[in-house]
Amino acid sequence: MKNSFYDLISQFKNEKNTDYLTGLVNRRGLHEIWEQLDEEDIIHCVYMDVDNFKLVNDVYGHAKGDELLVFVSRILKNEFPSQLAVRMGGDEFVVVCDGGLDEREIEEKFERLQRRLKDDFDESLSTLLSFSMGVTYHQRFEKEISKILDQSDEAMYYVKKNGKGSYVNYESIKEQITDQRAMKDRALTAFCADEFEMLLQPVIYLQNSDVYAAKVSVFWRFPGKGLLAEEKFIPVFEQYGVIAKLDEIVFEQVCQWKKQWKGTVFEDIQIYVRISGKYILQNDGVNHIKNCLDMYQTAPEQIKLCIEEEAFLGRNEKMAGAVEVLTQMGFEIAIENFGSASSFKVLQHIPADILKLDPRLLPEESESGKRQMLLLRNVISMGRDLQFMVVAEGINAAFQAGALANYGAQLGLGEFYGGPLTASEFFEKYNERYFFVNNKKPIVFSFQDTLADEEGSSQGEFVGEGFRYDAGVVEEQRALFFPGGKVRENLVRLPKSVMFGESYTICLWINTEEIQAWTSVVYITYMDGFMSLAPSDGIGSCVFRMKDDREPNEWFDIFGRQAVPGEWAYMCISCDVITGVAKLYFNGLLISSRDKAPNLKVPSQVIIGGDEYQKSYRGRIAGLEFHHCVLPAQVIERKFQAYQNNPTFQGSRGRK
Repeated sequence: MKNSFYDLISQFKNEKNTDYLTGLVNRRGLHEIWEQLDEEDIIHCVYMDVDNFKLVNDVYGHAKGDELLVFVSRILKNEFPSQLAVRMGGDEFVVVCDGGLDEREIEEKFERLQRRLKDDFDESLSTLLSFSMGVTYHQRFEKEISKILDQSDEAMYYVKKNGKGSYVNYESIKEQITDQRAMKDRALTAFCADEFEMLLQPVIYLQNSDVYAAKVSVFWRFPGKGLLAEEKFIPVFEQYGVIAKLDEIVFEQVCQWKKQWKGTVFEDIQIYVRISGKYILQNDGVNHIKNCLDMYQTAPEQIKLCIEEEAFLGRNEKMAGAVEVLTQMGFEIAIENFGSASSFKVLQHIPADILKLDPRLLPEESESGKRQMLLLRNVISMGRDLQFMVVAEGINAAFQAGALANYGAQLGLGEFYGGPLTASEFFEKYNERYFFVNNKKPIVFSFQDTLADEEGSSQGEFVGEGFRYDAGVVEEQRALFFPGGKVRENLVRLPKSVMFGESYTICLWINTEEIQAWTSVVYITYMDGFMSLAPSDGIGSCVFRMKDDREPNEWFDIFGRQAVPGEWAYMCISCDVITGVAKLYFNGLLISSRDKAPNLKVPSQVIIGGDEYQKSYRGRIAGLEFHHCVLPAQVIERKFQAYQNNPTFQGSRGRK
């Protein structure tokens, strides 16, 4: 360069073109100095932004934010001592470099800047802070400064939308930027020309692969480019402020589907729909949602609103207030791409019900590192412990589905389970696999000379000897006699799939031959503990016990009346994972209940007639039923009365 930036800054810098806080040249000063460059000069331009600066400002205060900006200005001057460092405003900075600097040298400076920001400012903020940087190399002075800045800014924005904390050369993404501009220019025409297509993808209950819900995916039939997936154009719409219009169209389409499906098997199916924070916060956003619900007579409980995690960052009282209004209307809120940003404060302040995991949390290979698998497991475990529904998106392989199910995620979707379909195709393909139809029926073991359930879908296995099929409590059902024995002897293992529902009710008739303290008639182990139903504790009570292994000194016990040896007794236990309420019934009556039941995840084995700690059960079991929901007390009472009213009933006519 003919004149160095050092000389130009010394000559032209004054109070008006200097940033008051950092002492750097401001935007005005940049333009003034630019005008002094020679037409043959070549420069490099770096546009940079401090990632999560708003969060620091909101959570730690403006004084901390100012301190951060001053620190950034200092390390910029240290790394680029003879170049032009500019504060553009807020947390955005520009560095204009002499074109004689080597590109590799500049990129080494980028790496040092990242390290210094994390290591030297504030240790408590090291995981939050980074730079997103866009750079344009070898630009001539004759080119307008605004064009150079725009290109560097677009490169910087690309980094922010693709993970932050890095840099990119504008030339390497120039084609993508051109495509994005074409999308922006076409957007309004596309709305009028009805170029957007809404498809539905199955959301799967991971424990049994039934369809639990549907997720809306939006595609754009872009002239000359074919069908574009939403991840291609939604970031562009968000950047240029047209996303709210798309959200209006999509939400209304969801309400139309709900109306069309009334009276069908999918009448109550839940639909997950992504909406932006901008849509919610626009003046008539919530009103548009209300109007659509009224127009199409749609229940808000059947629509899950998925909002990007980043929309909640910082002390966003306006967003929190809007979400509160939506939850009061009856919507459940899903935090979209959970794990992609600084998530944990979001969980404290936003009344969300569902965590949709960032697909990047899923391992891409079955041999992925232990650290990544532990991270996934712990994120799921945290969500479950906080009573969130955990939904995993981007499942493309069987090992991912297996890991997610084993770690306790309830729902999942991805190409492994099926891609997006039109509404009619979705209905045709999945109406016979709908969870809430298939699982209204309980799994019932009548022990009619077989260990298979009545539908033939679940087959038990004898472990030991001395069993026999015997007379049951009514003629239509038989009983299975258990001979008793040592620990882990002479019991029956059932497939763990009988417990795929997380909330449950288990009902059975027992006829014990003797009092056996703490011996289980039903025993289920989980990833985090176990559950047991014991007819006696040895001192006059039966016990429904749940144990969370992560709480070694706590036992969750519900006590009731002890079963009388030689007499039939009808016992039912239930647990609601949403409310945390567990209940124990004896002969049709609710005996006791407790709240704050442990949230045990993912059954690993189901045993009847014994457990891993006590001698095995001696007596009969009949009418064993596994319900995948919590039965109301009156339903359990009616079930007991139906047995009593059977002419062949062998139990007590009373309720002792």
